[in-house]
Amino acid sequence: MKNVLLLIAAGALAASCTARKANLEVGDSLPAFSVTGATTSSGLLGKPSLIVLFATWCPGCQMELPQVQALYEKYGKTGKVAIVGFAREQTAAEVDSLWRQEAFTFPAYPDPERKIYALFAEKTIPRCYLFDASAKLVYKSEGYSPEQVAELINAVEQIAAF
Repeated sequence: MKNVLLLIAAGALAASCTARKANLEVGDSLPAFSVTGATTSSGLLGKPSLIVLFATWCPGCQMELPQVQALYEKYGKTGKVAIVGFAREQTAAEVDSLWRQEAFTFPAYPDPERKIYALFAEKTIPRCYLFDASAKLVYKSEGYSPEQVAELINAVEQIAAF
């Protein structure tokens, strides 16, 4: 009887783990999220959106974030593409410090407990997720390379043209 209960519990646990899709793929929908007093996924609906997951200490992130800032200057400020960042395992003070140091102006929020990050992925930063106006994922990148940044810029330019 004890073994049967263990099997049932293990099966239920496995089902609950597989039901949550942590690594988004192209075609998936924007996960629902809310950052108290800041931003929500529902606030991004109806226009293309770029979600950037980073950490202030991450060298690849530090190379990618200026490119995201350039995209924000060109498309975010005009409202063609919503751009928002979430700093994995970072505090507001750490994000604010980097934003002041680098003169970044696109919105970014701390995610000290990985609550937002966990909706998108399990590991690796930087990550960028570009959603169309219907909240479907059309492009994603993982890690940093100049080629990926060029692809990201191209994808944002294409989606902003509509």
